[in-house]
Amino acid sequence: MLPELSKLIDVQELDKVIQEVAGELEWLPGELKTVEAALEDLKAQHAAGLQELEGLQKLRRDTEAETAEMEAGIKKSRARLMEIKSNIEYKAMLKEIAFKEDQRDQRETRSLELMDLMEVKKQTQNEIETQIQETQDMLAQRSAEVAAQITKLEARRAELEEQRKKLRKGLPAALLKRYEFIRLRRNGTAIASVSDGVCFGCHMNILPQQFIDLQKGEEILQCPHCQRILYWQEEAAEETEN
Repeated sequence: MLPELSKLIDVQELDKVIQEVAGELEWLPGELKTVEAALEDLKAQHAAGLQELEGLQKLRRDTEAETAEMEAGIKKSRARLMEIKSNIEYKAMLKEIAFKEDQRDQRETRSLELMDLMEVKKQTQNEIETQIQETQDMLAQRSAEVAAQITKLEARRAELEEQRKKLRKGLPAALLKRYEFIRLRRNGTAIASVSDGVCFGCHMNILPQQFIDLQKGEEILQCPHCQRILYWQEEAAEETEN
């Protein structure tokens, strides 16, 4: 195998590791954003719950005020009842008192229903507050872990980039340019092995004569289908064993 091709294969392997590290560096902040979004959603639920609870409290105060006002009206009506002489007026007043008492009872029932509803809402709010605290604690812990991971990964990437720079030294500029051109268009894989005349980059058969030339190892060849730079797998395996 040509020395520059062997070195270029090592460059590709290193590039793939660098790409994996870069992917992790890109993914880690996204993980935190997911947790942050969940936290914001919980806070929004809590704020909406507080607003709803305030509305229920106001409604209950208004209902209790109406109940108190009706009770006062009933007492006045009962006091006037003692002054009425006409039987017709007396019966009319009794009916009016009964209606007011029914209205008062309805408001008292409504007030009790509002109390129960508020208790349920308060319980829900307490649960959301617990979730918020737990999520905040988790986010703080995970943020510290992610920061440590990022620092480690950045150091690893810098180390790999230095290795990559050393590997690329001595390689022809035209070959490196061709390699980068293919790599960008072939999902990070610019070099592919060939076994039994099949390109493992696109899994297509190359020309018989091209496979013979590849086995000779005298020139750099490309797949006629995917344009990847080719190397003979058996030869690479032999060199690795040696």
